[in-house]
Amino acid sequence: MARGGSALSAAILVLGIGALNAGSVDAAPPSFQALLNSDGSGSLRLVVLDGSTPVWQACAPDLSNCSPFATGTDVSTDGVAAGTVLWDGRVQSPVWNGNVSPLTPPSVSGAVRANELVTPVTGRWNGGWDGDFDRTQLAACRSKAGEECIALTNTEDLTGCPDGEAVIDPALTGDYLRVADRLFGPGTYFGPPGLRRVSLPYGGEVWAPGPTVSAEVVGRVSPARAPRTSNCGPPPAVRASISRTGTALVSCDLGCRAALIAKRGQRRARLVRALPAGFRLRPQERVETLRLSRRSLLRLGSGKARMIVEVDGKPTARRAIVPSGTR
Repeated sequence: MARGGSALSAAILVLGIGALNAGSVDAAPPSFQALLNSDGSGSLRLVVLDGSTPVWQACAPDLSNCSPFATGTDVSTDGVAAGTVLWDGRVQSPVWNGNVSPLTPPSVSGAVRANELVTPVTGRWNGGWDGDFDRTQLAACRSKAGEECIALTNTEDLTGCPDGEAVIDPALTGDYLRVADRLFGPGTYFGPPGLRRVSLPYGGEVWAPGPTVSAEVVGRVSPARAPRTSNCGPPPAVRASISRTGTALVSCDLGCRAALIAKRGQRRARLVRALPAGFRLRPQERVETLRLSRRSLLRLGSGKARMIVEVDGKPTARRAIVPSGTR
């Protein structure tokens, strides 16, 4: 079950105009497409400009031993034997190797640890078209069984990380990392870069296992040992700062409990607020302002005060200030 799941953030555009170019996302779209269906079968789509109706034959790859198969511009591979191509006298499909099914699950390279870069490693498949290609998805799950997951990546390359890698955020420490591998037909087209909408992946659909999706939980996320060193994947889920006047700005993409604390000697003032998951909000709503009242600050006495922002009990930002009116 998806945590915060909604529609797939990167809708796959099957436009009927892409190339028989395995895995080419940005190539000019062709008039002929070889696609995969979610049940593991295949389909062909052909744009005919002269108004004629294609008549397909099932043939050996060298176009010998042909027999009548189907008519129309949208044809299923149901009944097509493995090792066969479909031919209408003008265009020839890739070799069909039978219905798709996972052979070996995907995995990852890199440590399953907060602030570490993890790169998906695709699995292996039975069947499909010659020229099929993979896309991967990383997700964080509440349980080892892969339940209550939230997507960390999507099918679009939004961050200059073409292999689908991502840094695991410290907010996900203790969750279980899941990697999924999804197989696409060679005619699948995702749309040019200008049509892609940059957004956080967290609300995206978590791919459910099936004939064209293989998924594996690869380990529990360990605590960070070092700062983040890569920009791949979503930005840091928690961001906090304190101005010189003592106002804190806090953003929690996955939701959190934030506290602004001011200390001077044994005296302290504290403001606590539960922040909603930022990925569900509009960008302008994702930053929360925390400000202690002037009365609370005056109770600390005169002089410098230490201010700290704690997120889920962990110090995230610090600053020494002299509250206005206490000098």
